[in-house]
Amino acid sequence: MASVHPQMQAILDRATAAPGPPLPSLSPQAARKLDAEQFDAYWNAEPPSLAAVTDRVAACADGPIRFRLYDPGVRKPAPCLVYFHGGGWVLGGLESHDRVCRELALASAAMVAAADYRLAPEHKFPKPLQDCIGATRWIHAEGRSLGIDQRRVAVGGDSAGANLALATLLALREDGGAGLRAGVLVYGMFAADQQTPSQNKFGDGRYLLSTADTEWFWRCYLNHDGERGDPLAVPLRAELKGLPPLYLAAAELDPLLDDSVLLRERLKAAAQPHRWRLWPGLAHGAFQMSRELEPVRGYIAEIGAFLKSELQA
Repeated sequence: MASVHPQMQAILDRATAAPGPPLPSLSPQAARKLDAEQFDAYWNAEPPSLAAVTDRVAACADGPIRFRLYDPGVRKPAPCLVYFHGGGWVLGGLESHDRVCRELALASAAMVAAADYRLAPEHKFPKPLQDCIGATRWIHAEGRSLGIDQRRVAVGGDSAGANLALATLLALREDGGAGLRAGVLVYGMFAADQQTPSQNKFGDGRYLLSTADTEWFWRCYLNHDGERGDPLAVPLRAELKGLPPLYLAAAELDPLLDDSVLLRERLKAAAQPHRWRLWPGLAHGAFQMSRELEPVRGYIAEIGAFLKSELQA
């Protein structure tokens, strides 16, 4: 039996004491409202201060995309991490990961551009991915006007955002688009497989995210089951050579743990440069819980050090 970190256990106990309705029983709109009120508001309270936080709009081929630019006060032109939030492609937005983006900017001494991509099921695959690709292209092409060094751009994300970050790297590799220096992938949705050992072990709902939740997210995102074979929808199926260095992290108590474990094995087989970090005793969603999870603060510092190394001039 996995050992739960005491601070994580306290969070799980609170969730058990006041359980909400199962996500698959809600409409996407109701799920978003509940998530914003019960999760995002608490975990993003009293965020760290930055030199500047501004909302911008990227003029992309598929339409305008809002993004939030976090500036920790670094010398310009500065490196930049383009960040895609988690939430199963259905939940989340610029507010849900505000603290994470601020902390990443401070830890990496880089600007962070958080993209407000379109959400499923109103906008199914590949529309959220098209927004992420478009935002990344725009930052690479127009970033100089914002104080960004276009030669030093990375992409990253957590959960569904990690899926989008990896798919963005794959898409830009394939069509010779914007060159990217690194990728940060935190407990991503890479496999679309609900029968993995970690789904069977941790997917019963005790650890915040359930197997039923992950399948609901996939069904909201994909148009049909045939897309589970599309490497831009399910990046574990992709050819992984020729990508920039990756930071790959997984939470131990996560139904999605094996998504990252399997991705790590494929990266090793492809001789693809990457750093691997397992977060012992933590559950899915921990990345947003640095208010109460001391180890997460250390992992954010690690990610910051990785980005500093890969995005140095």
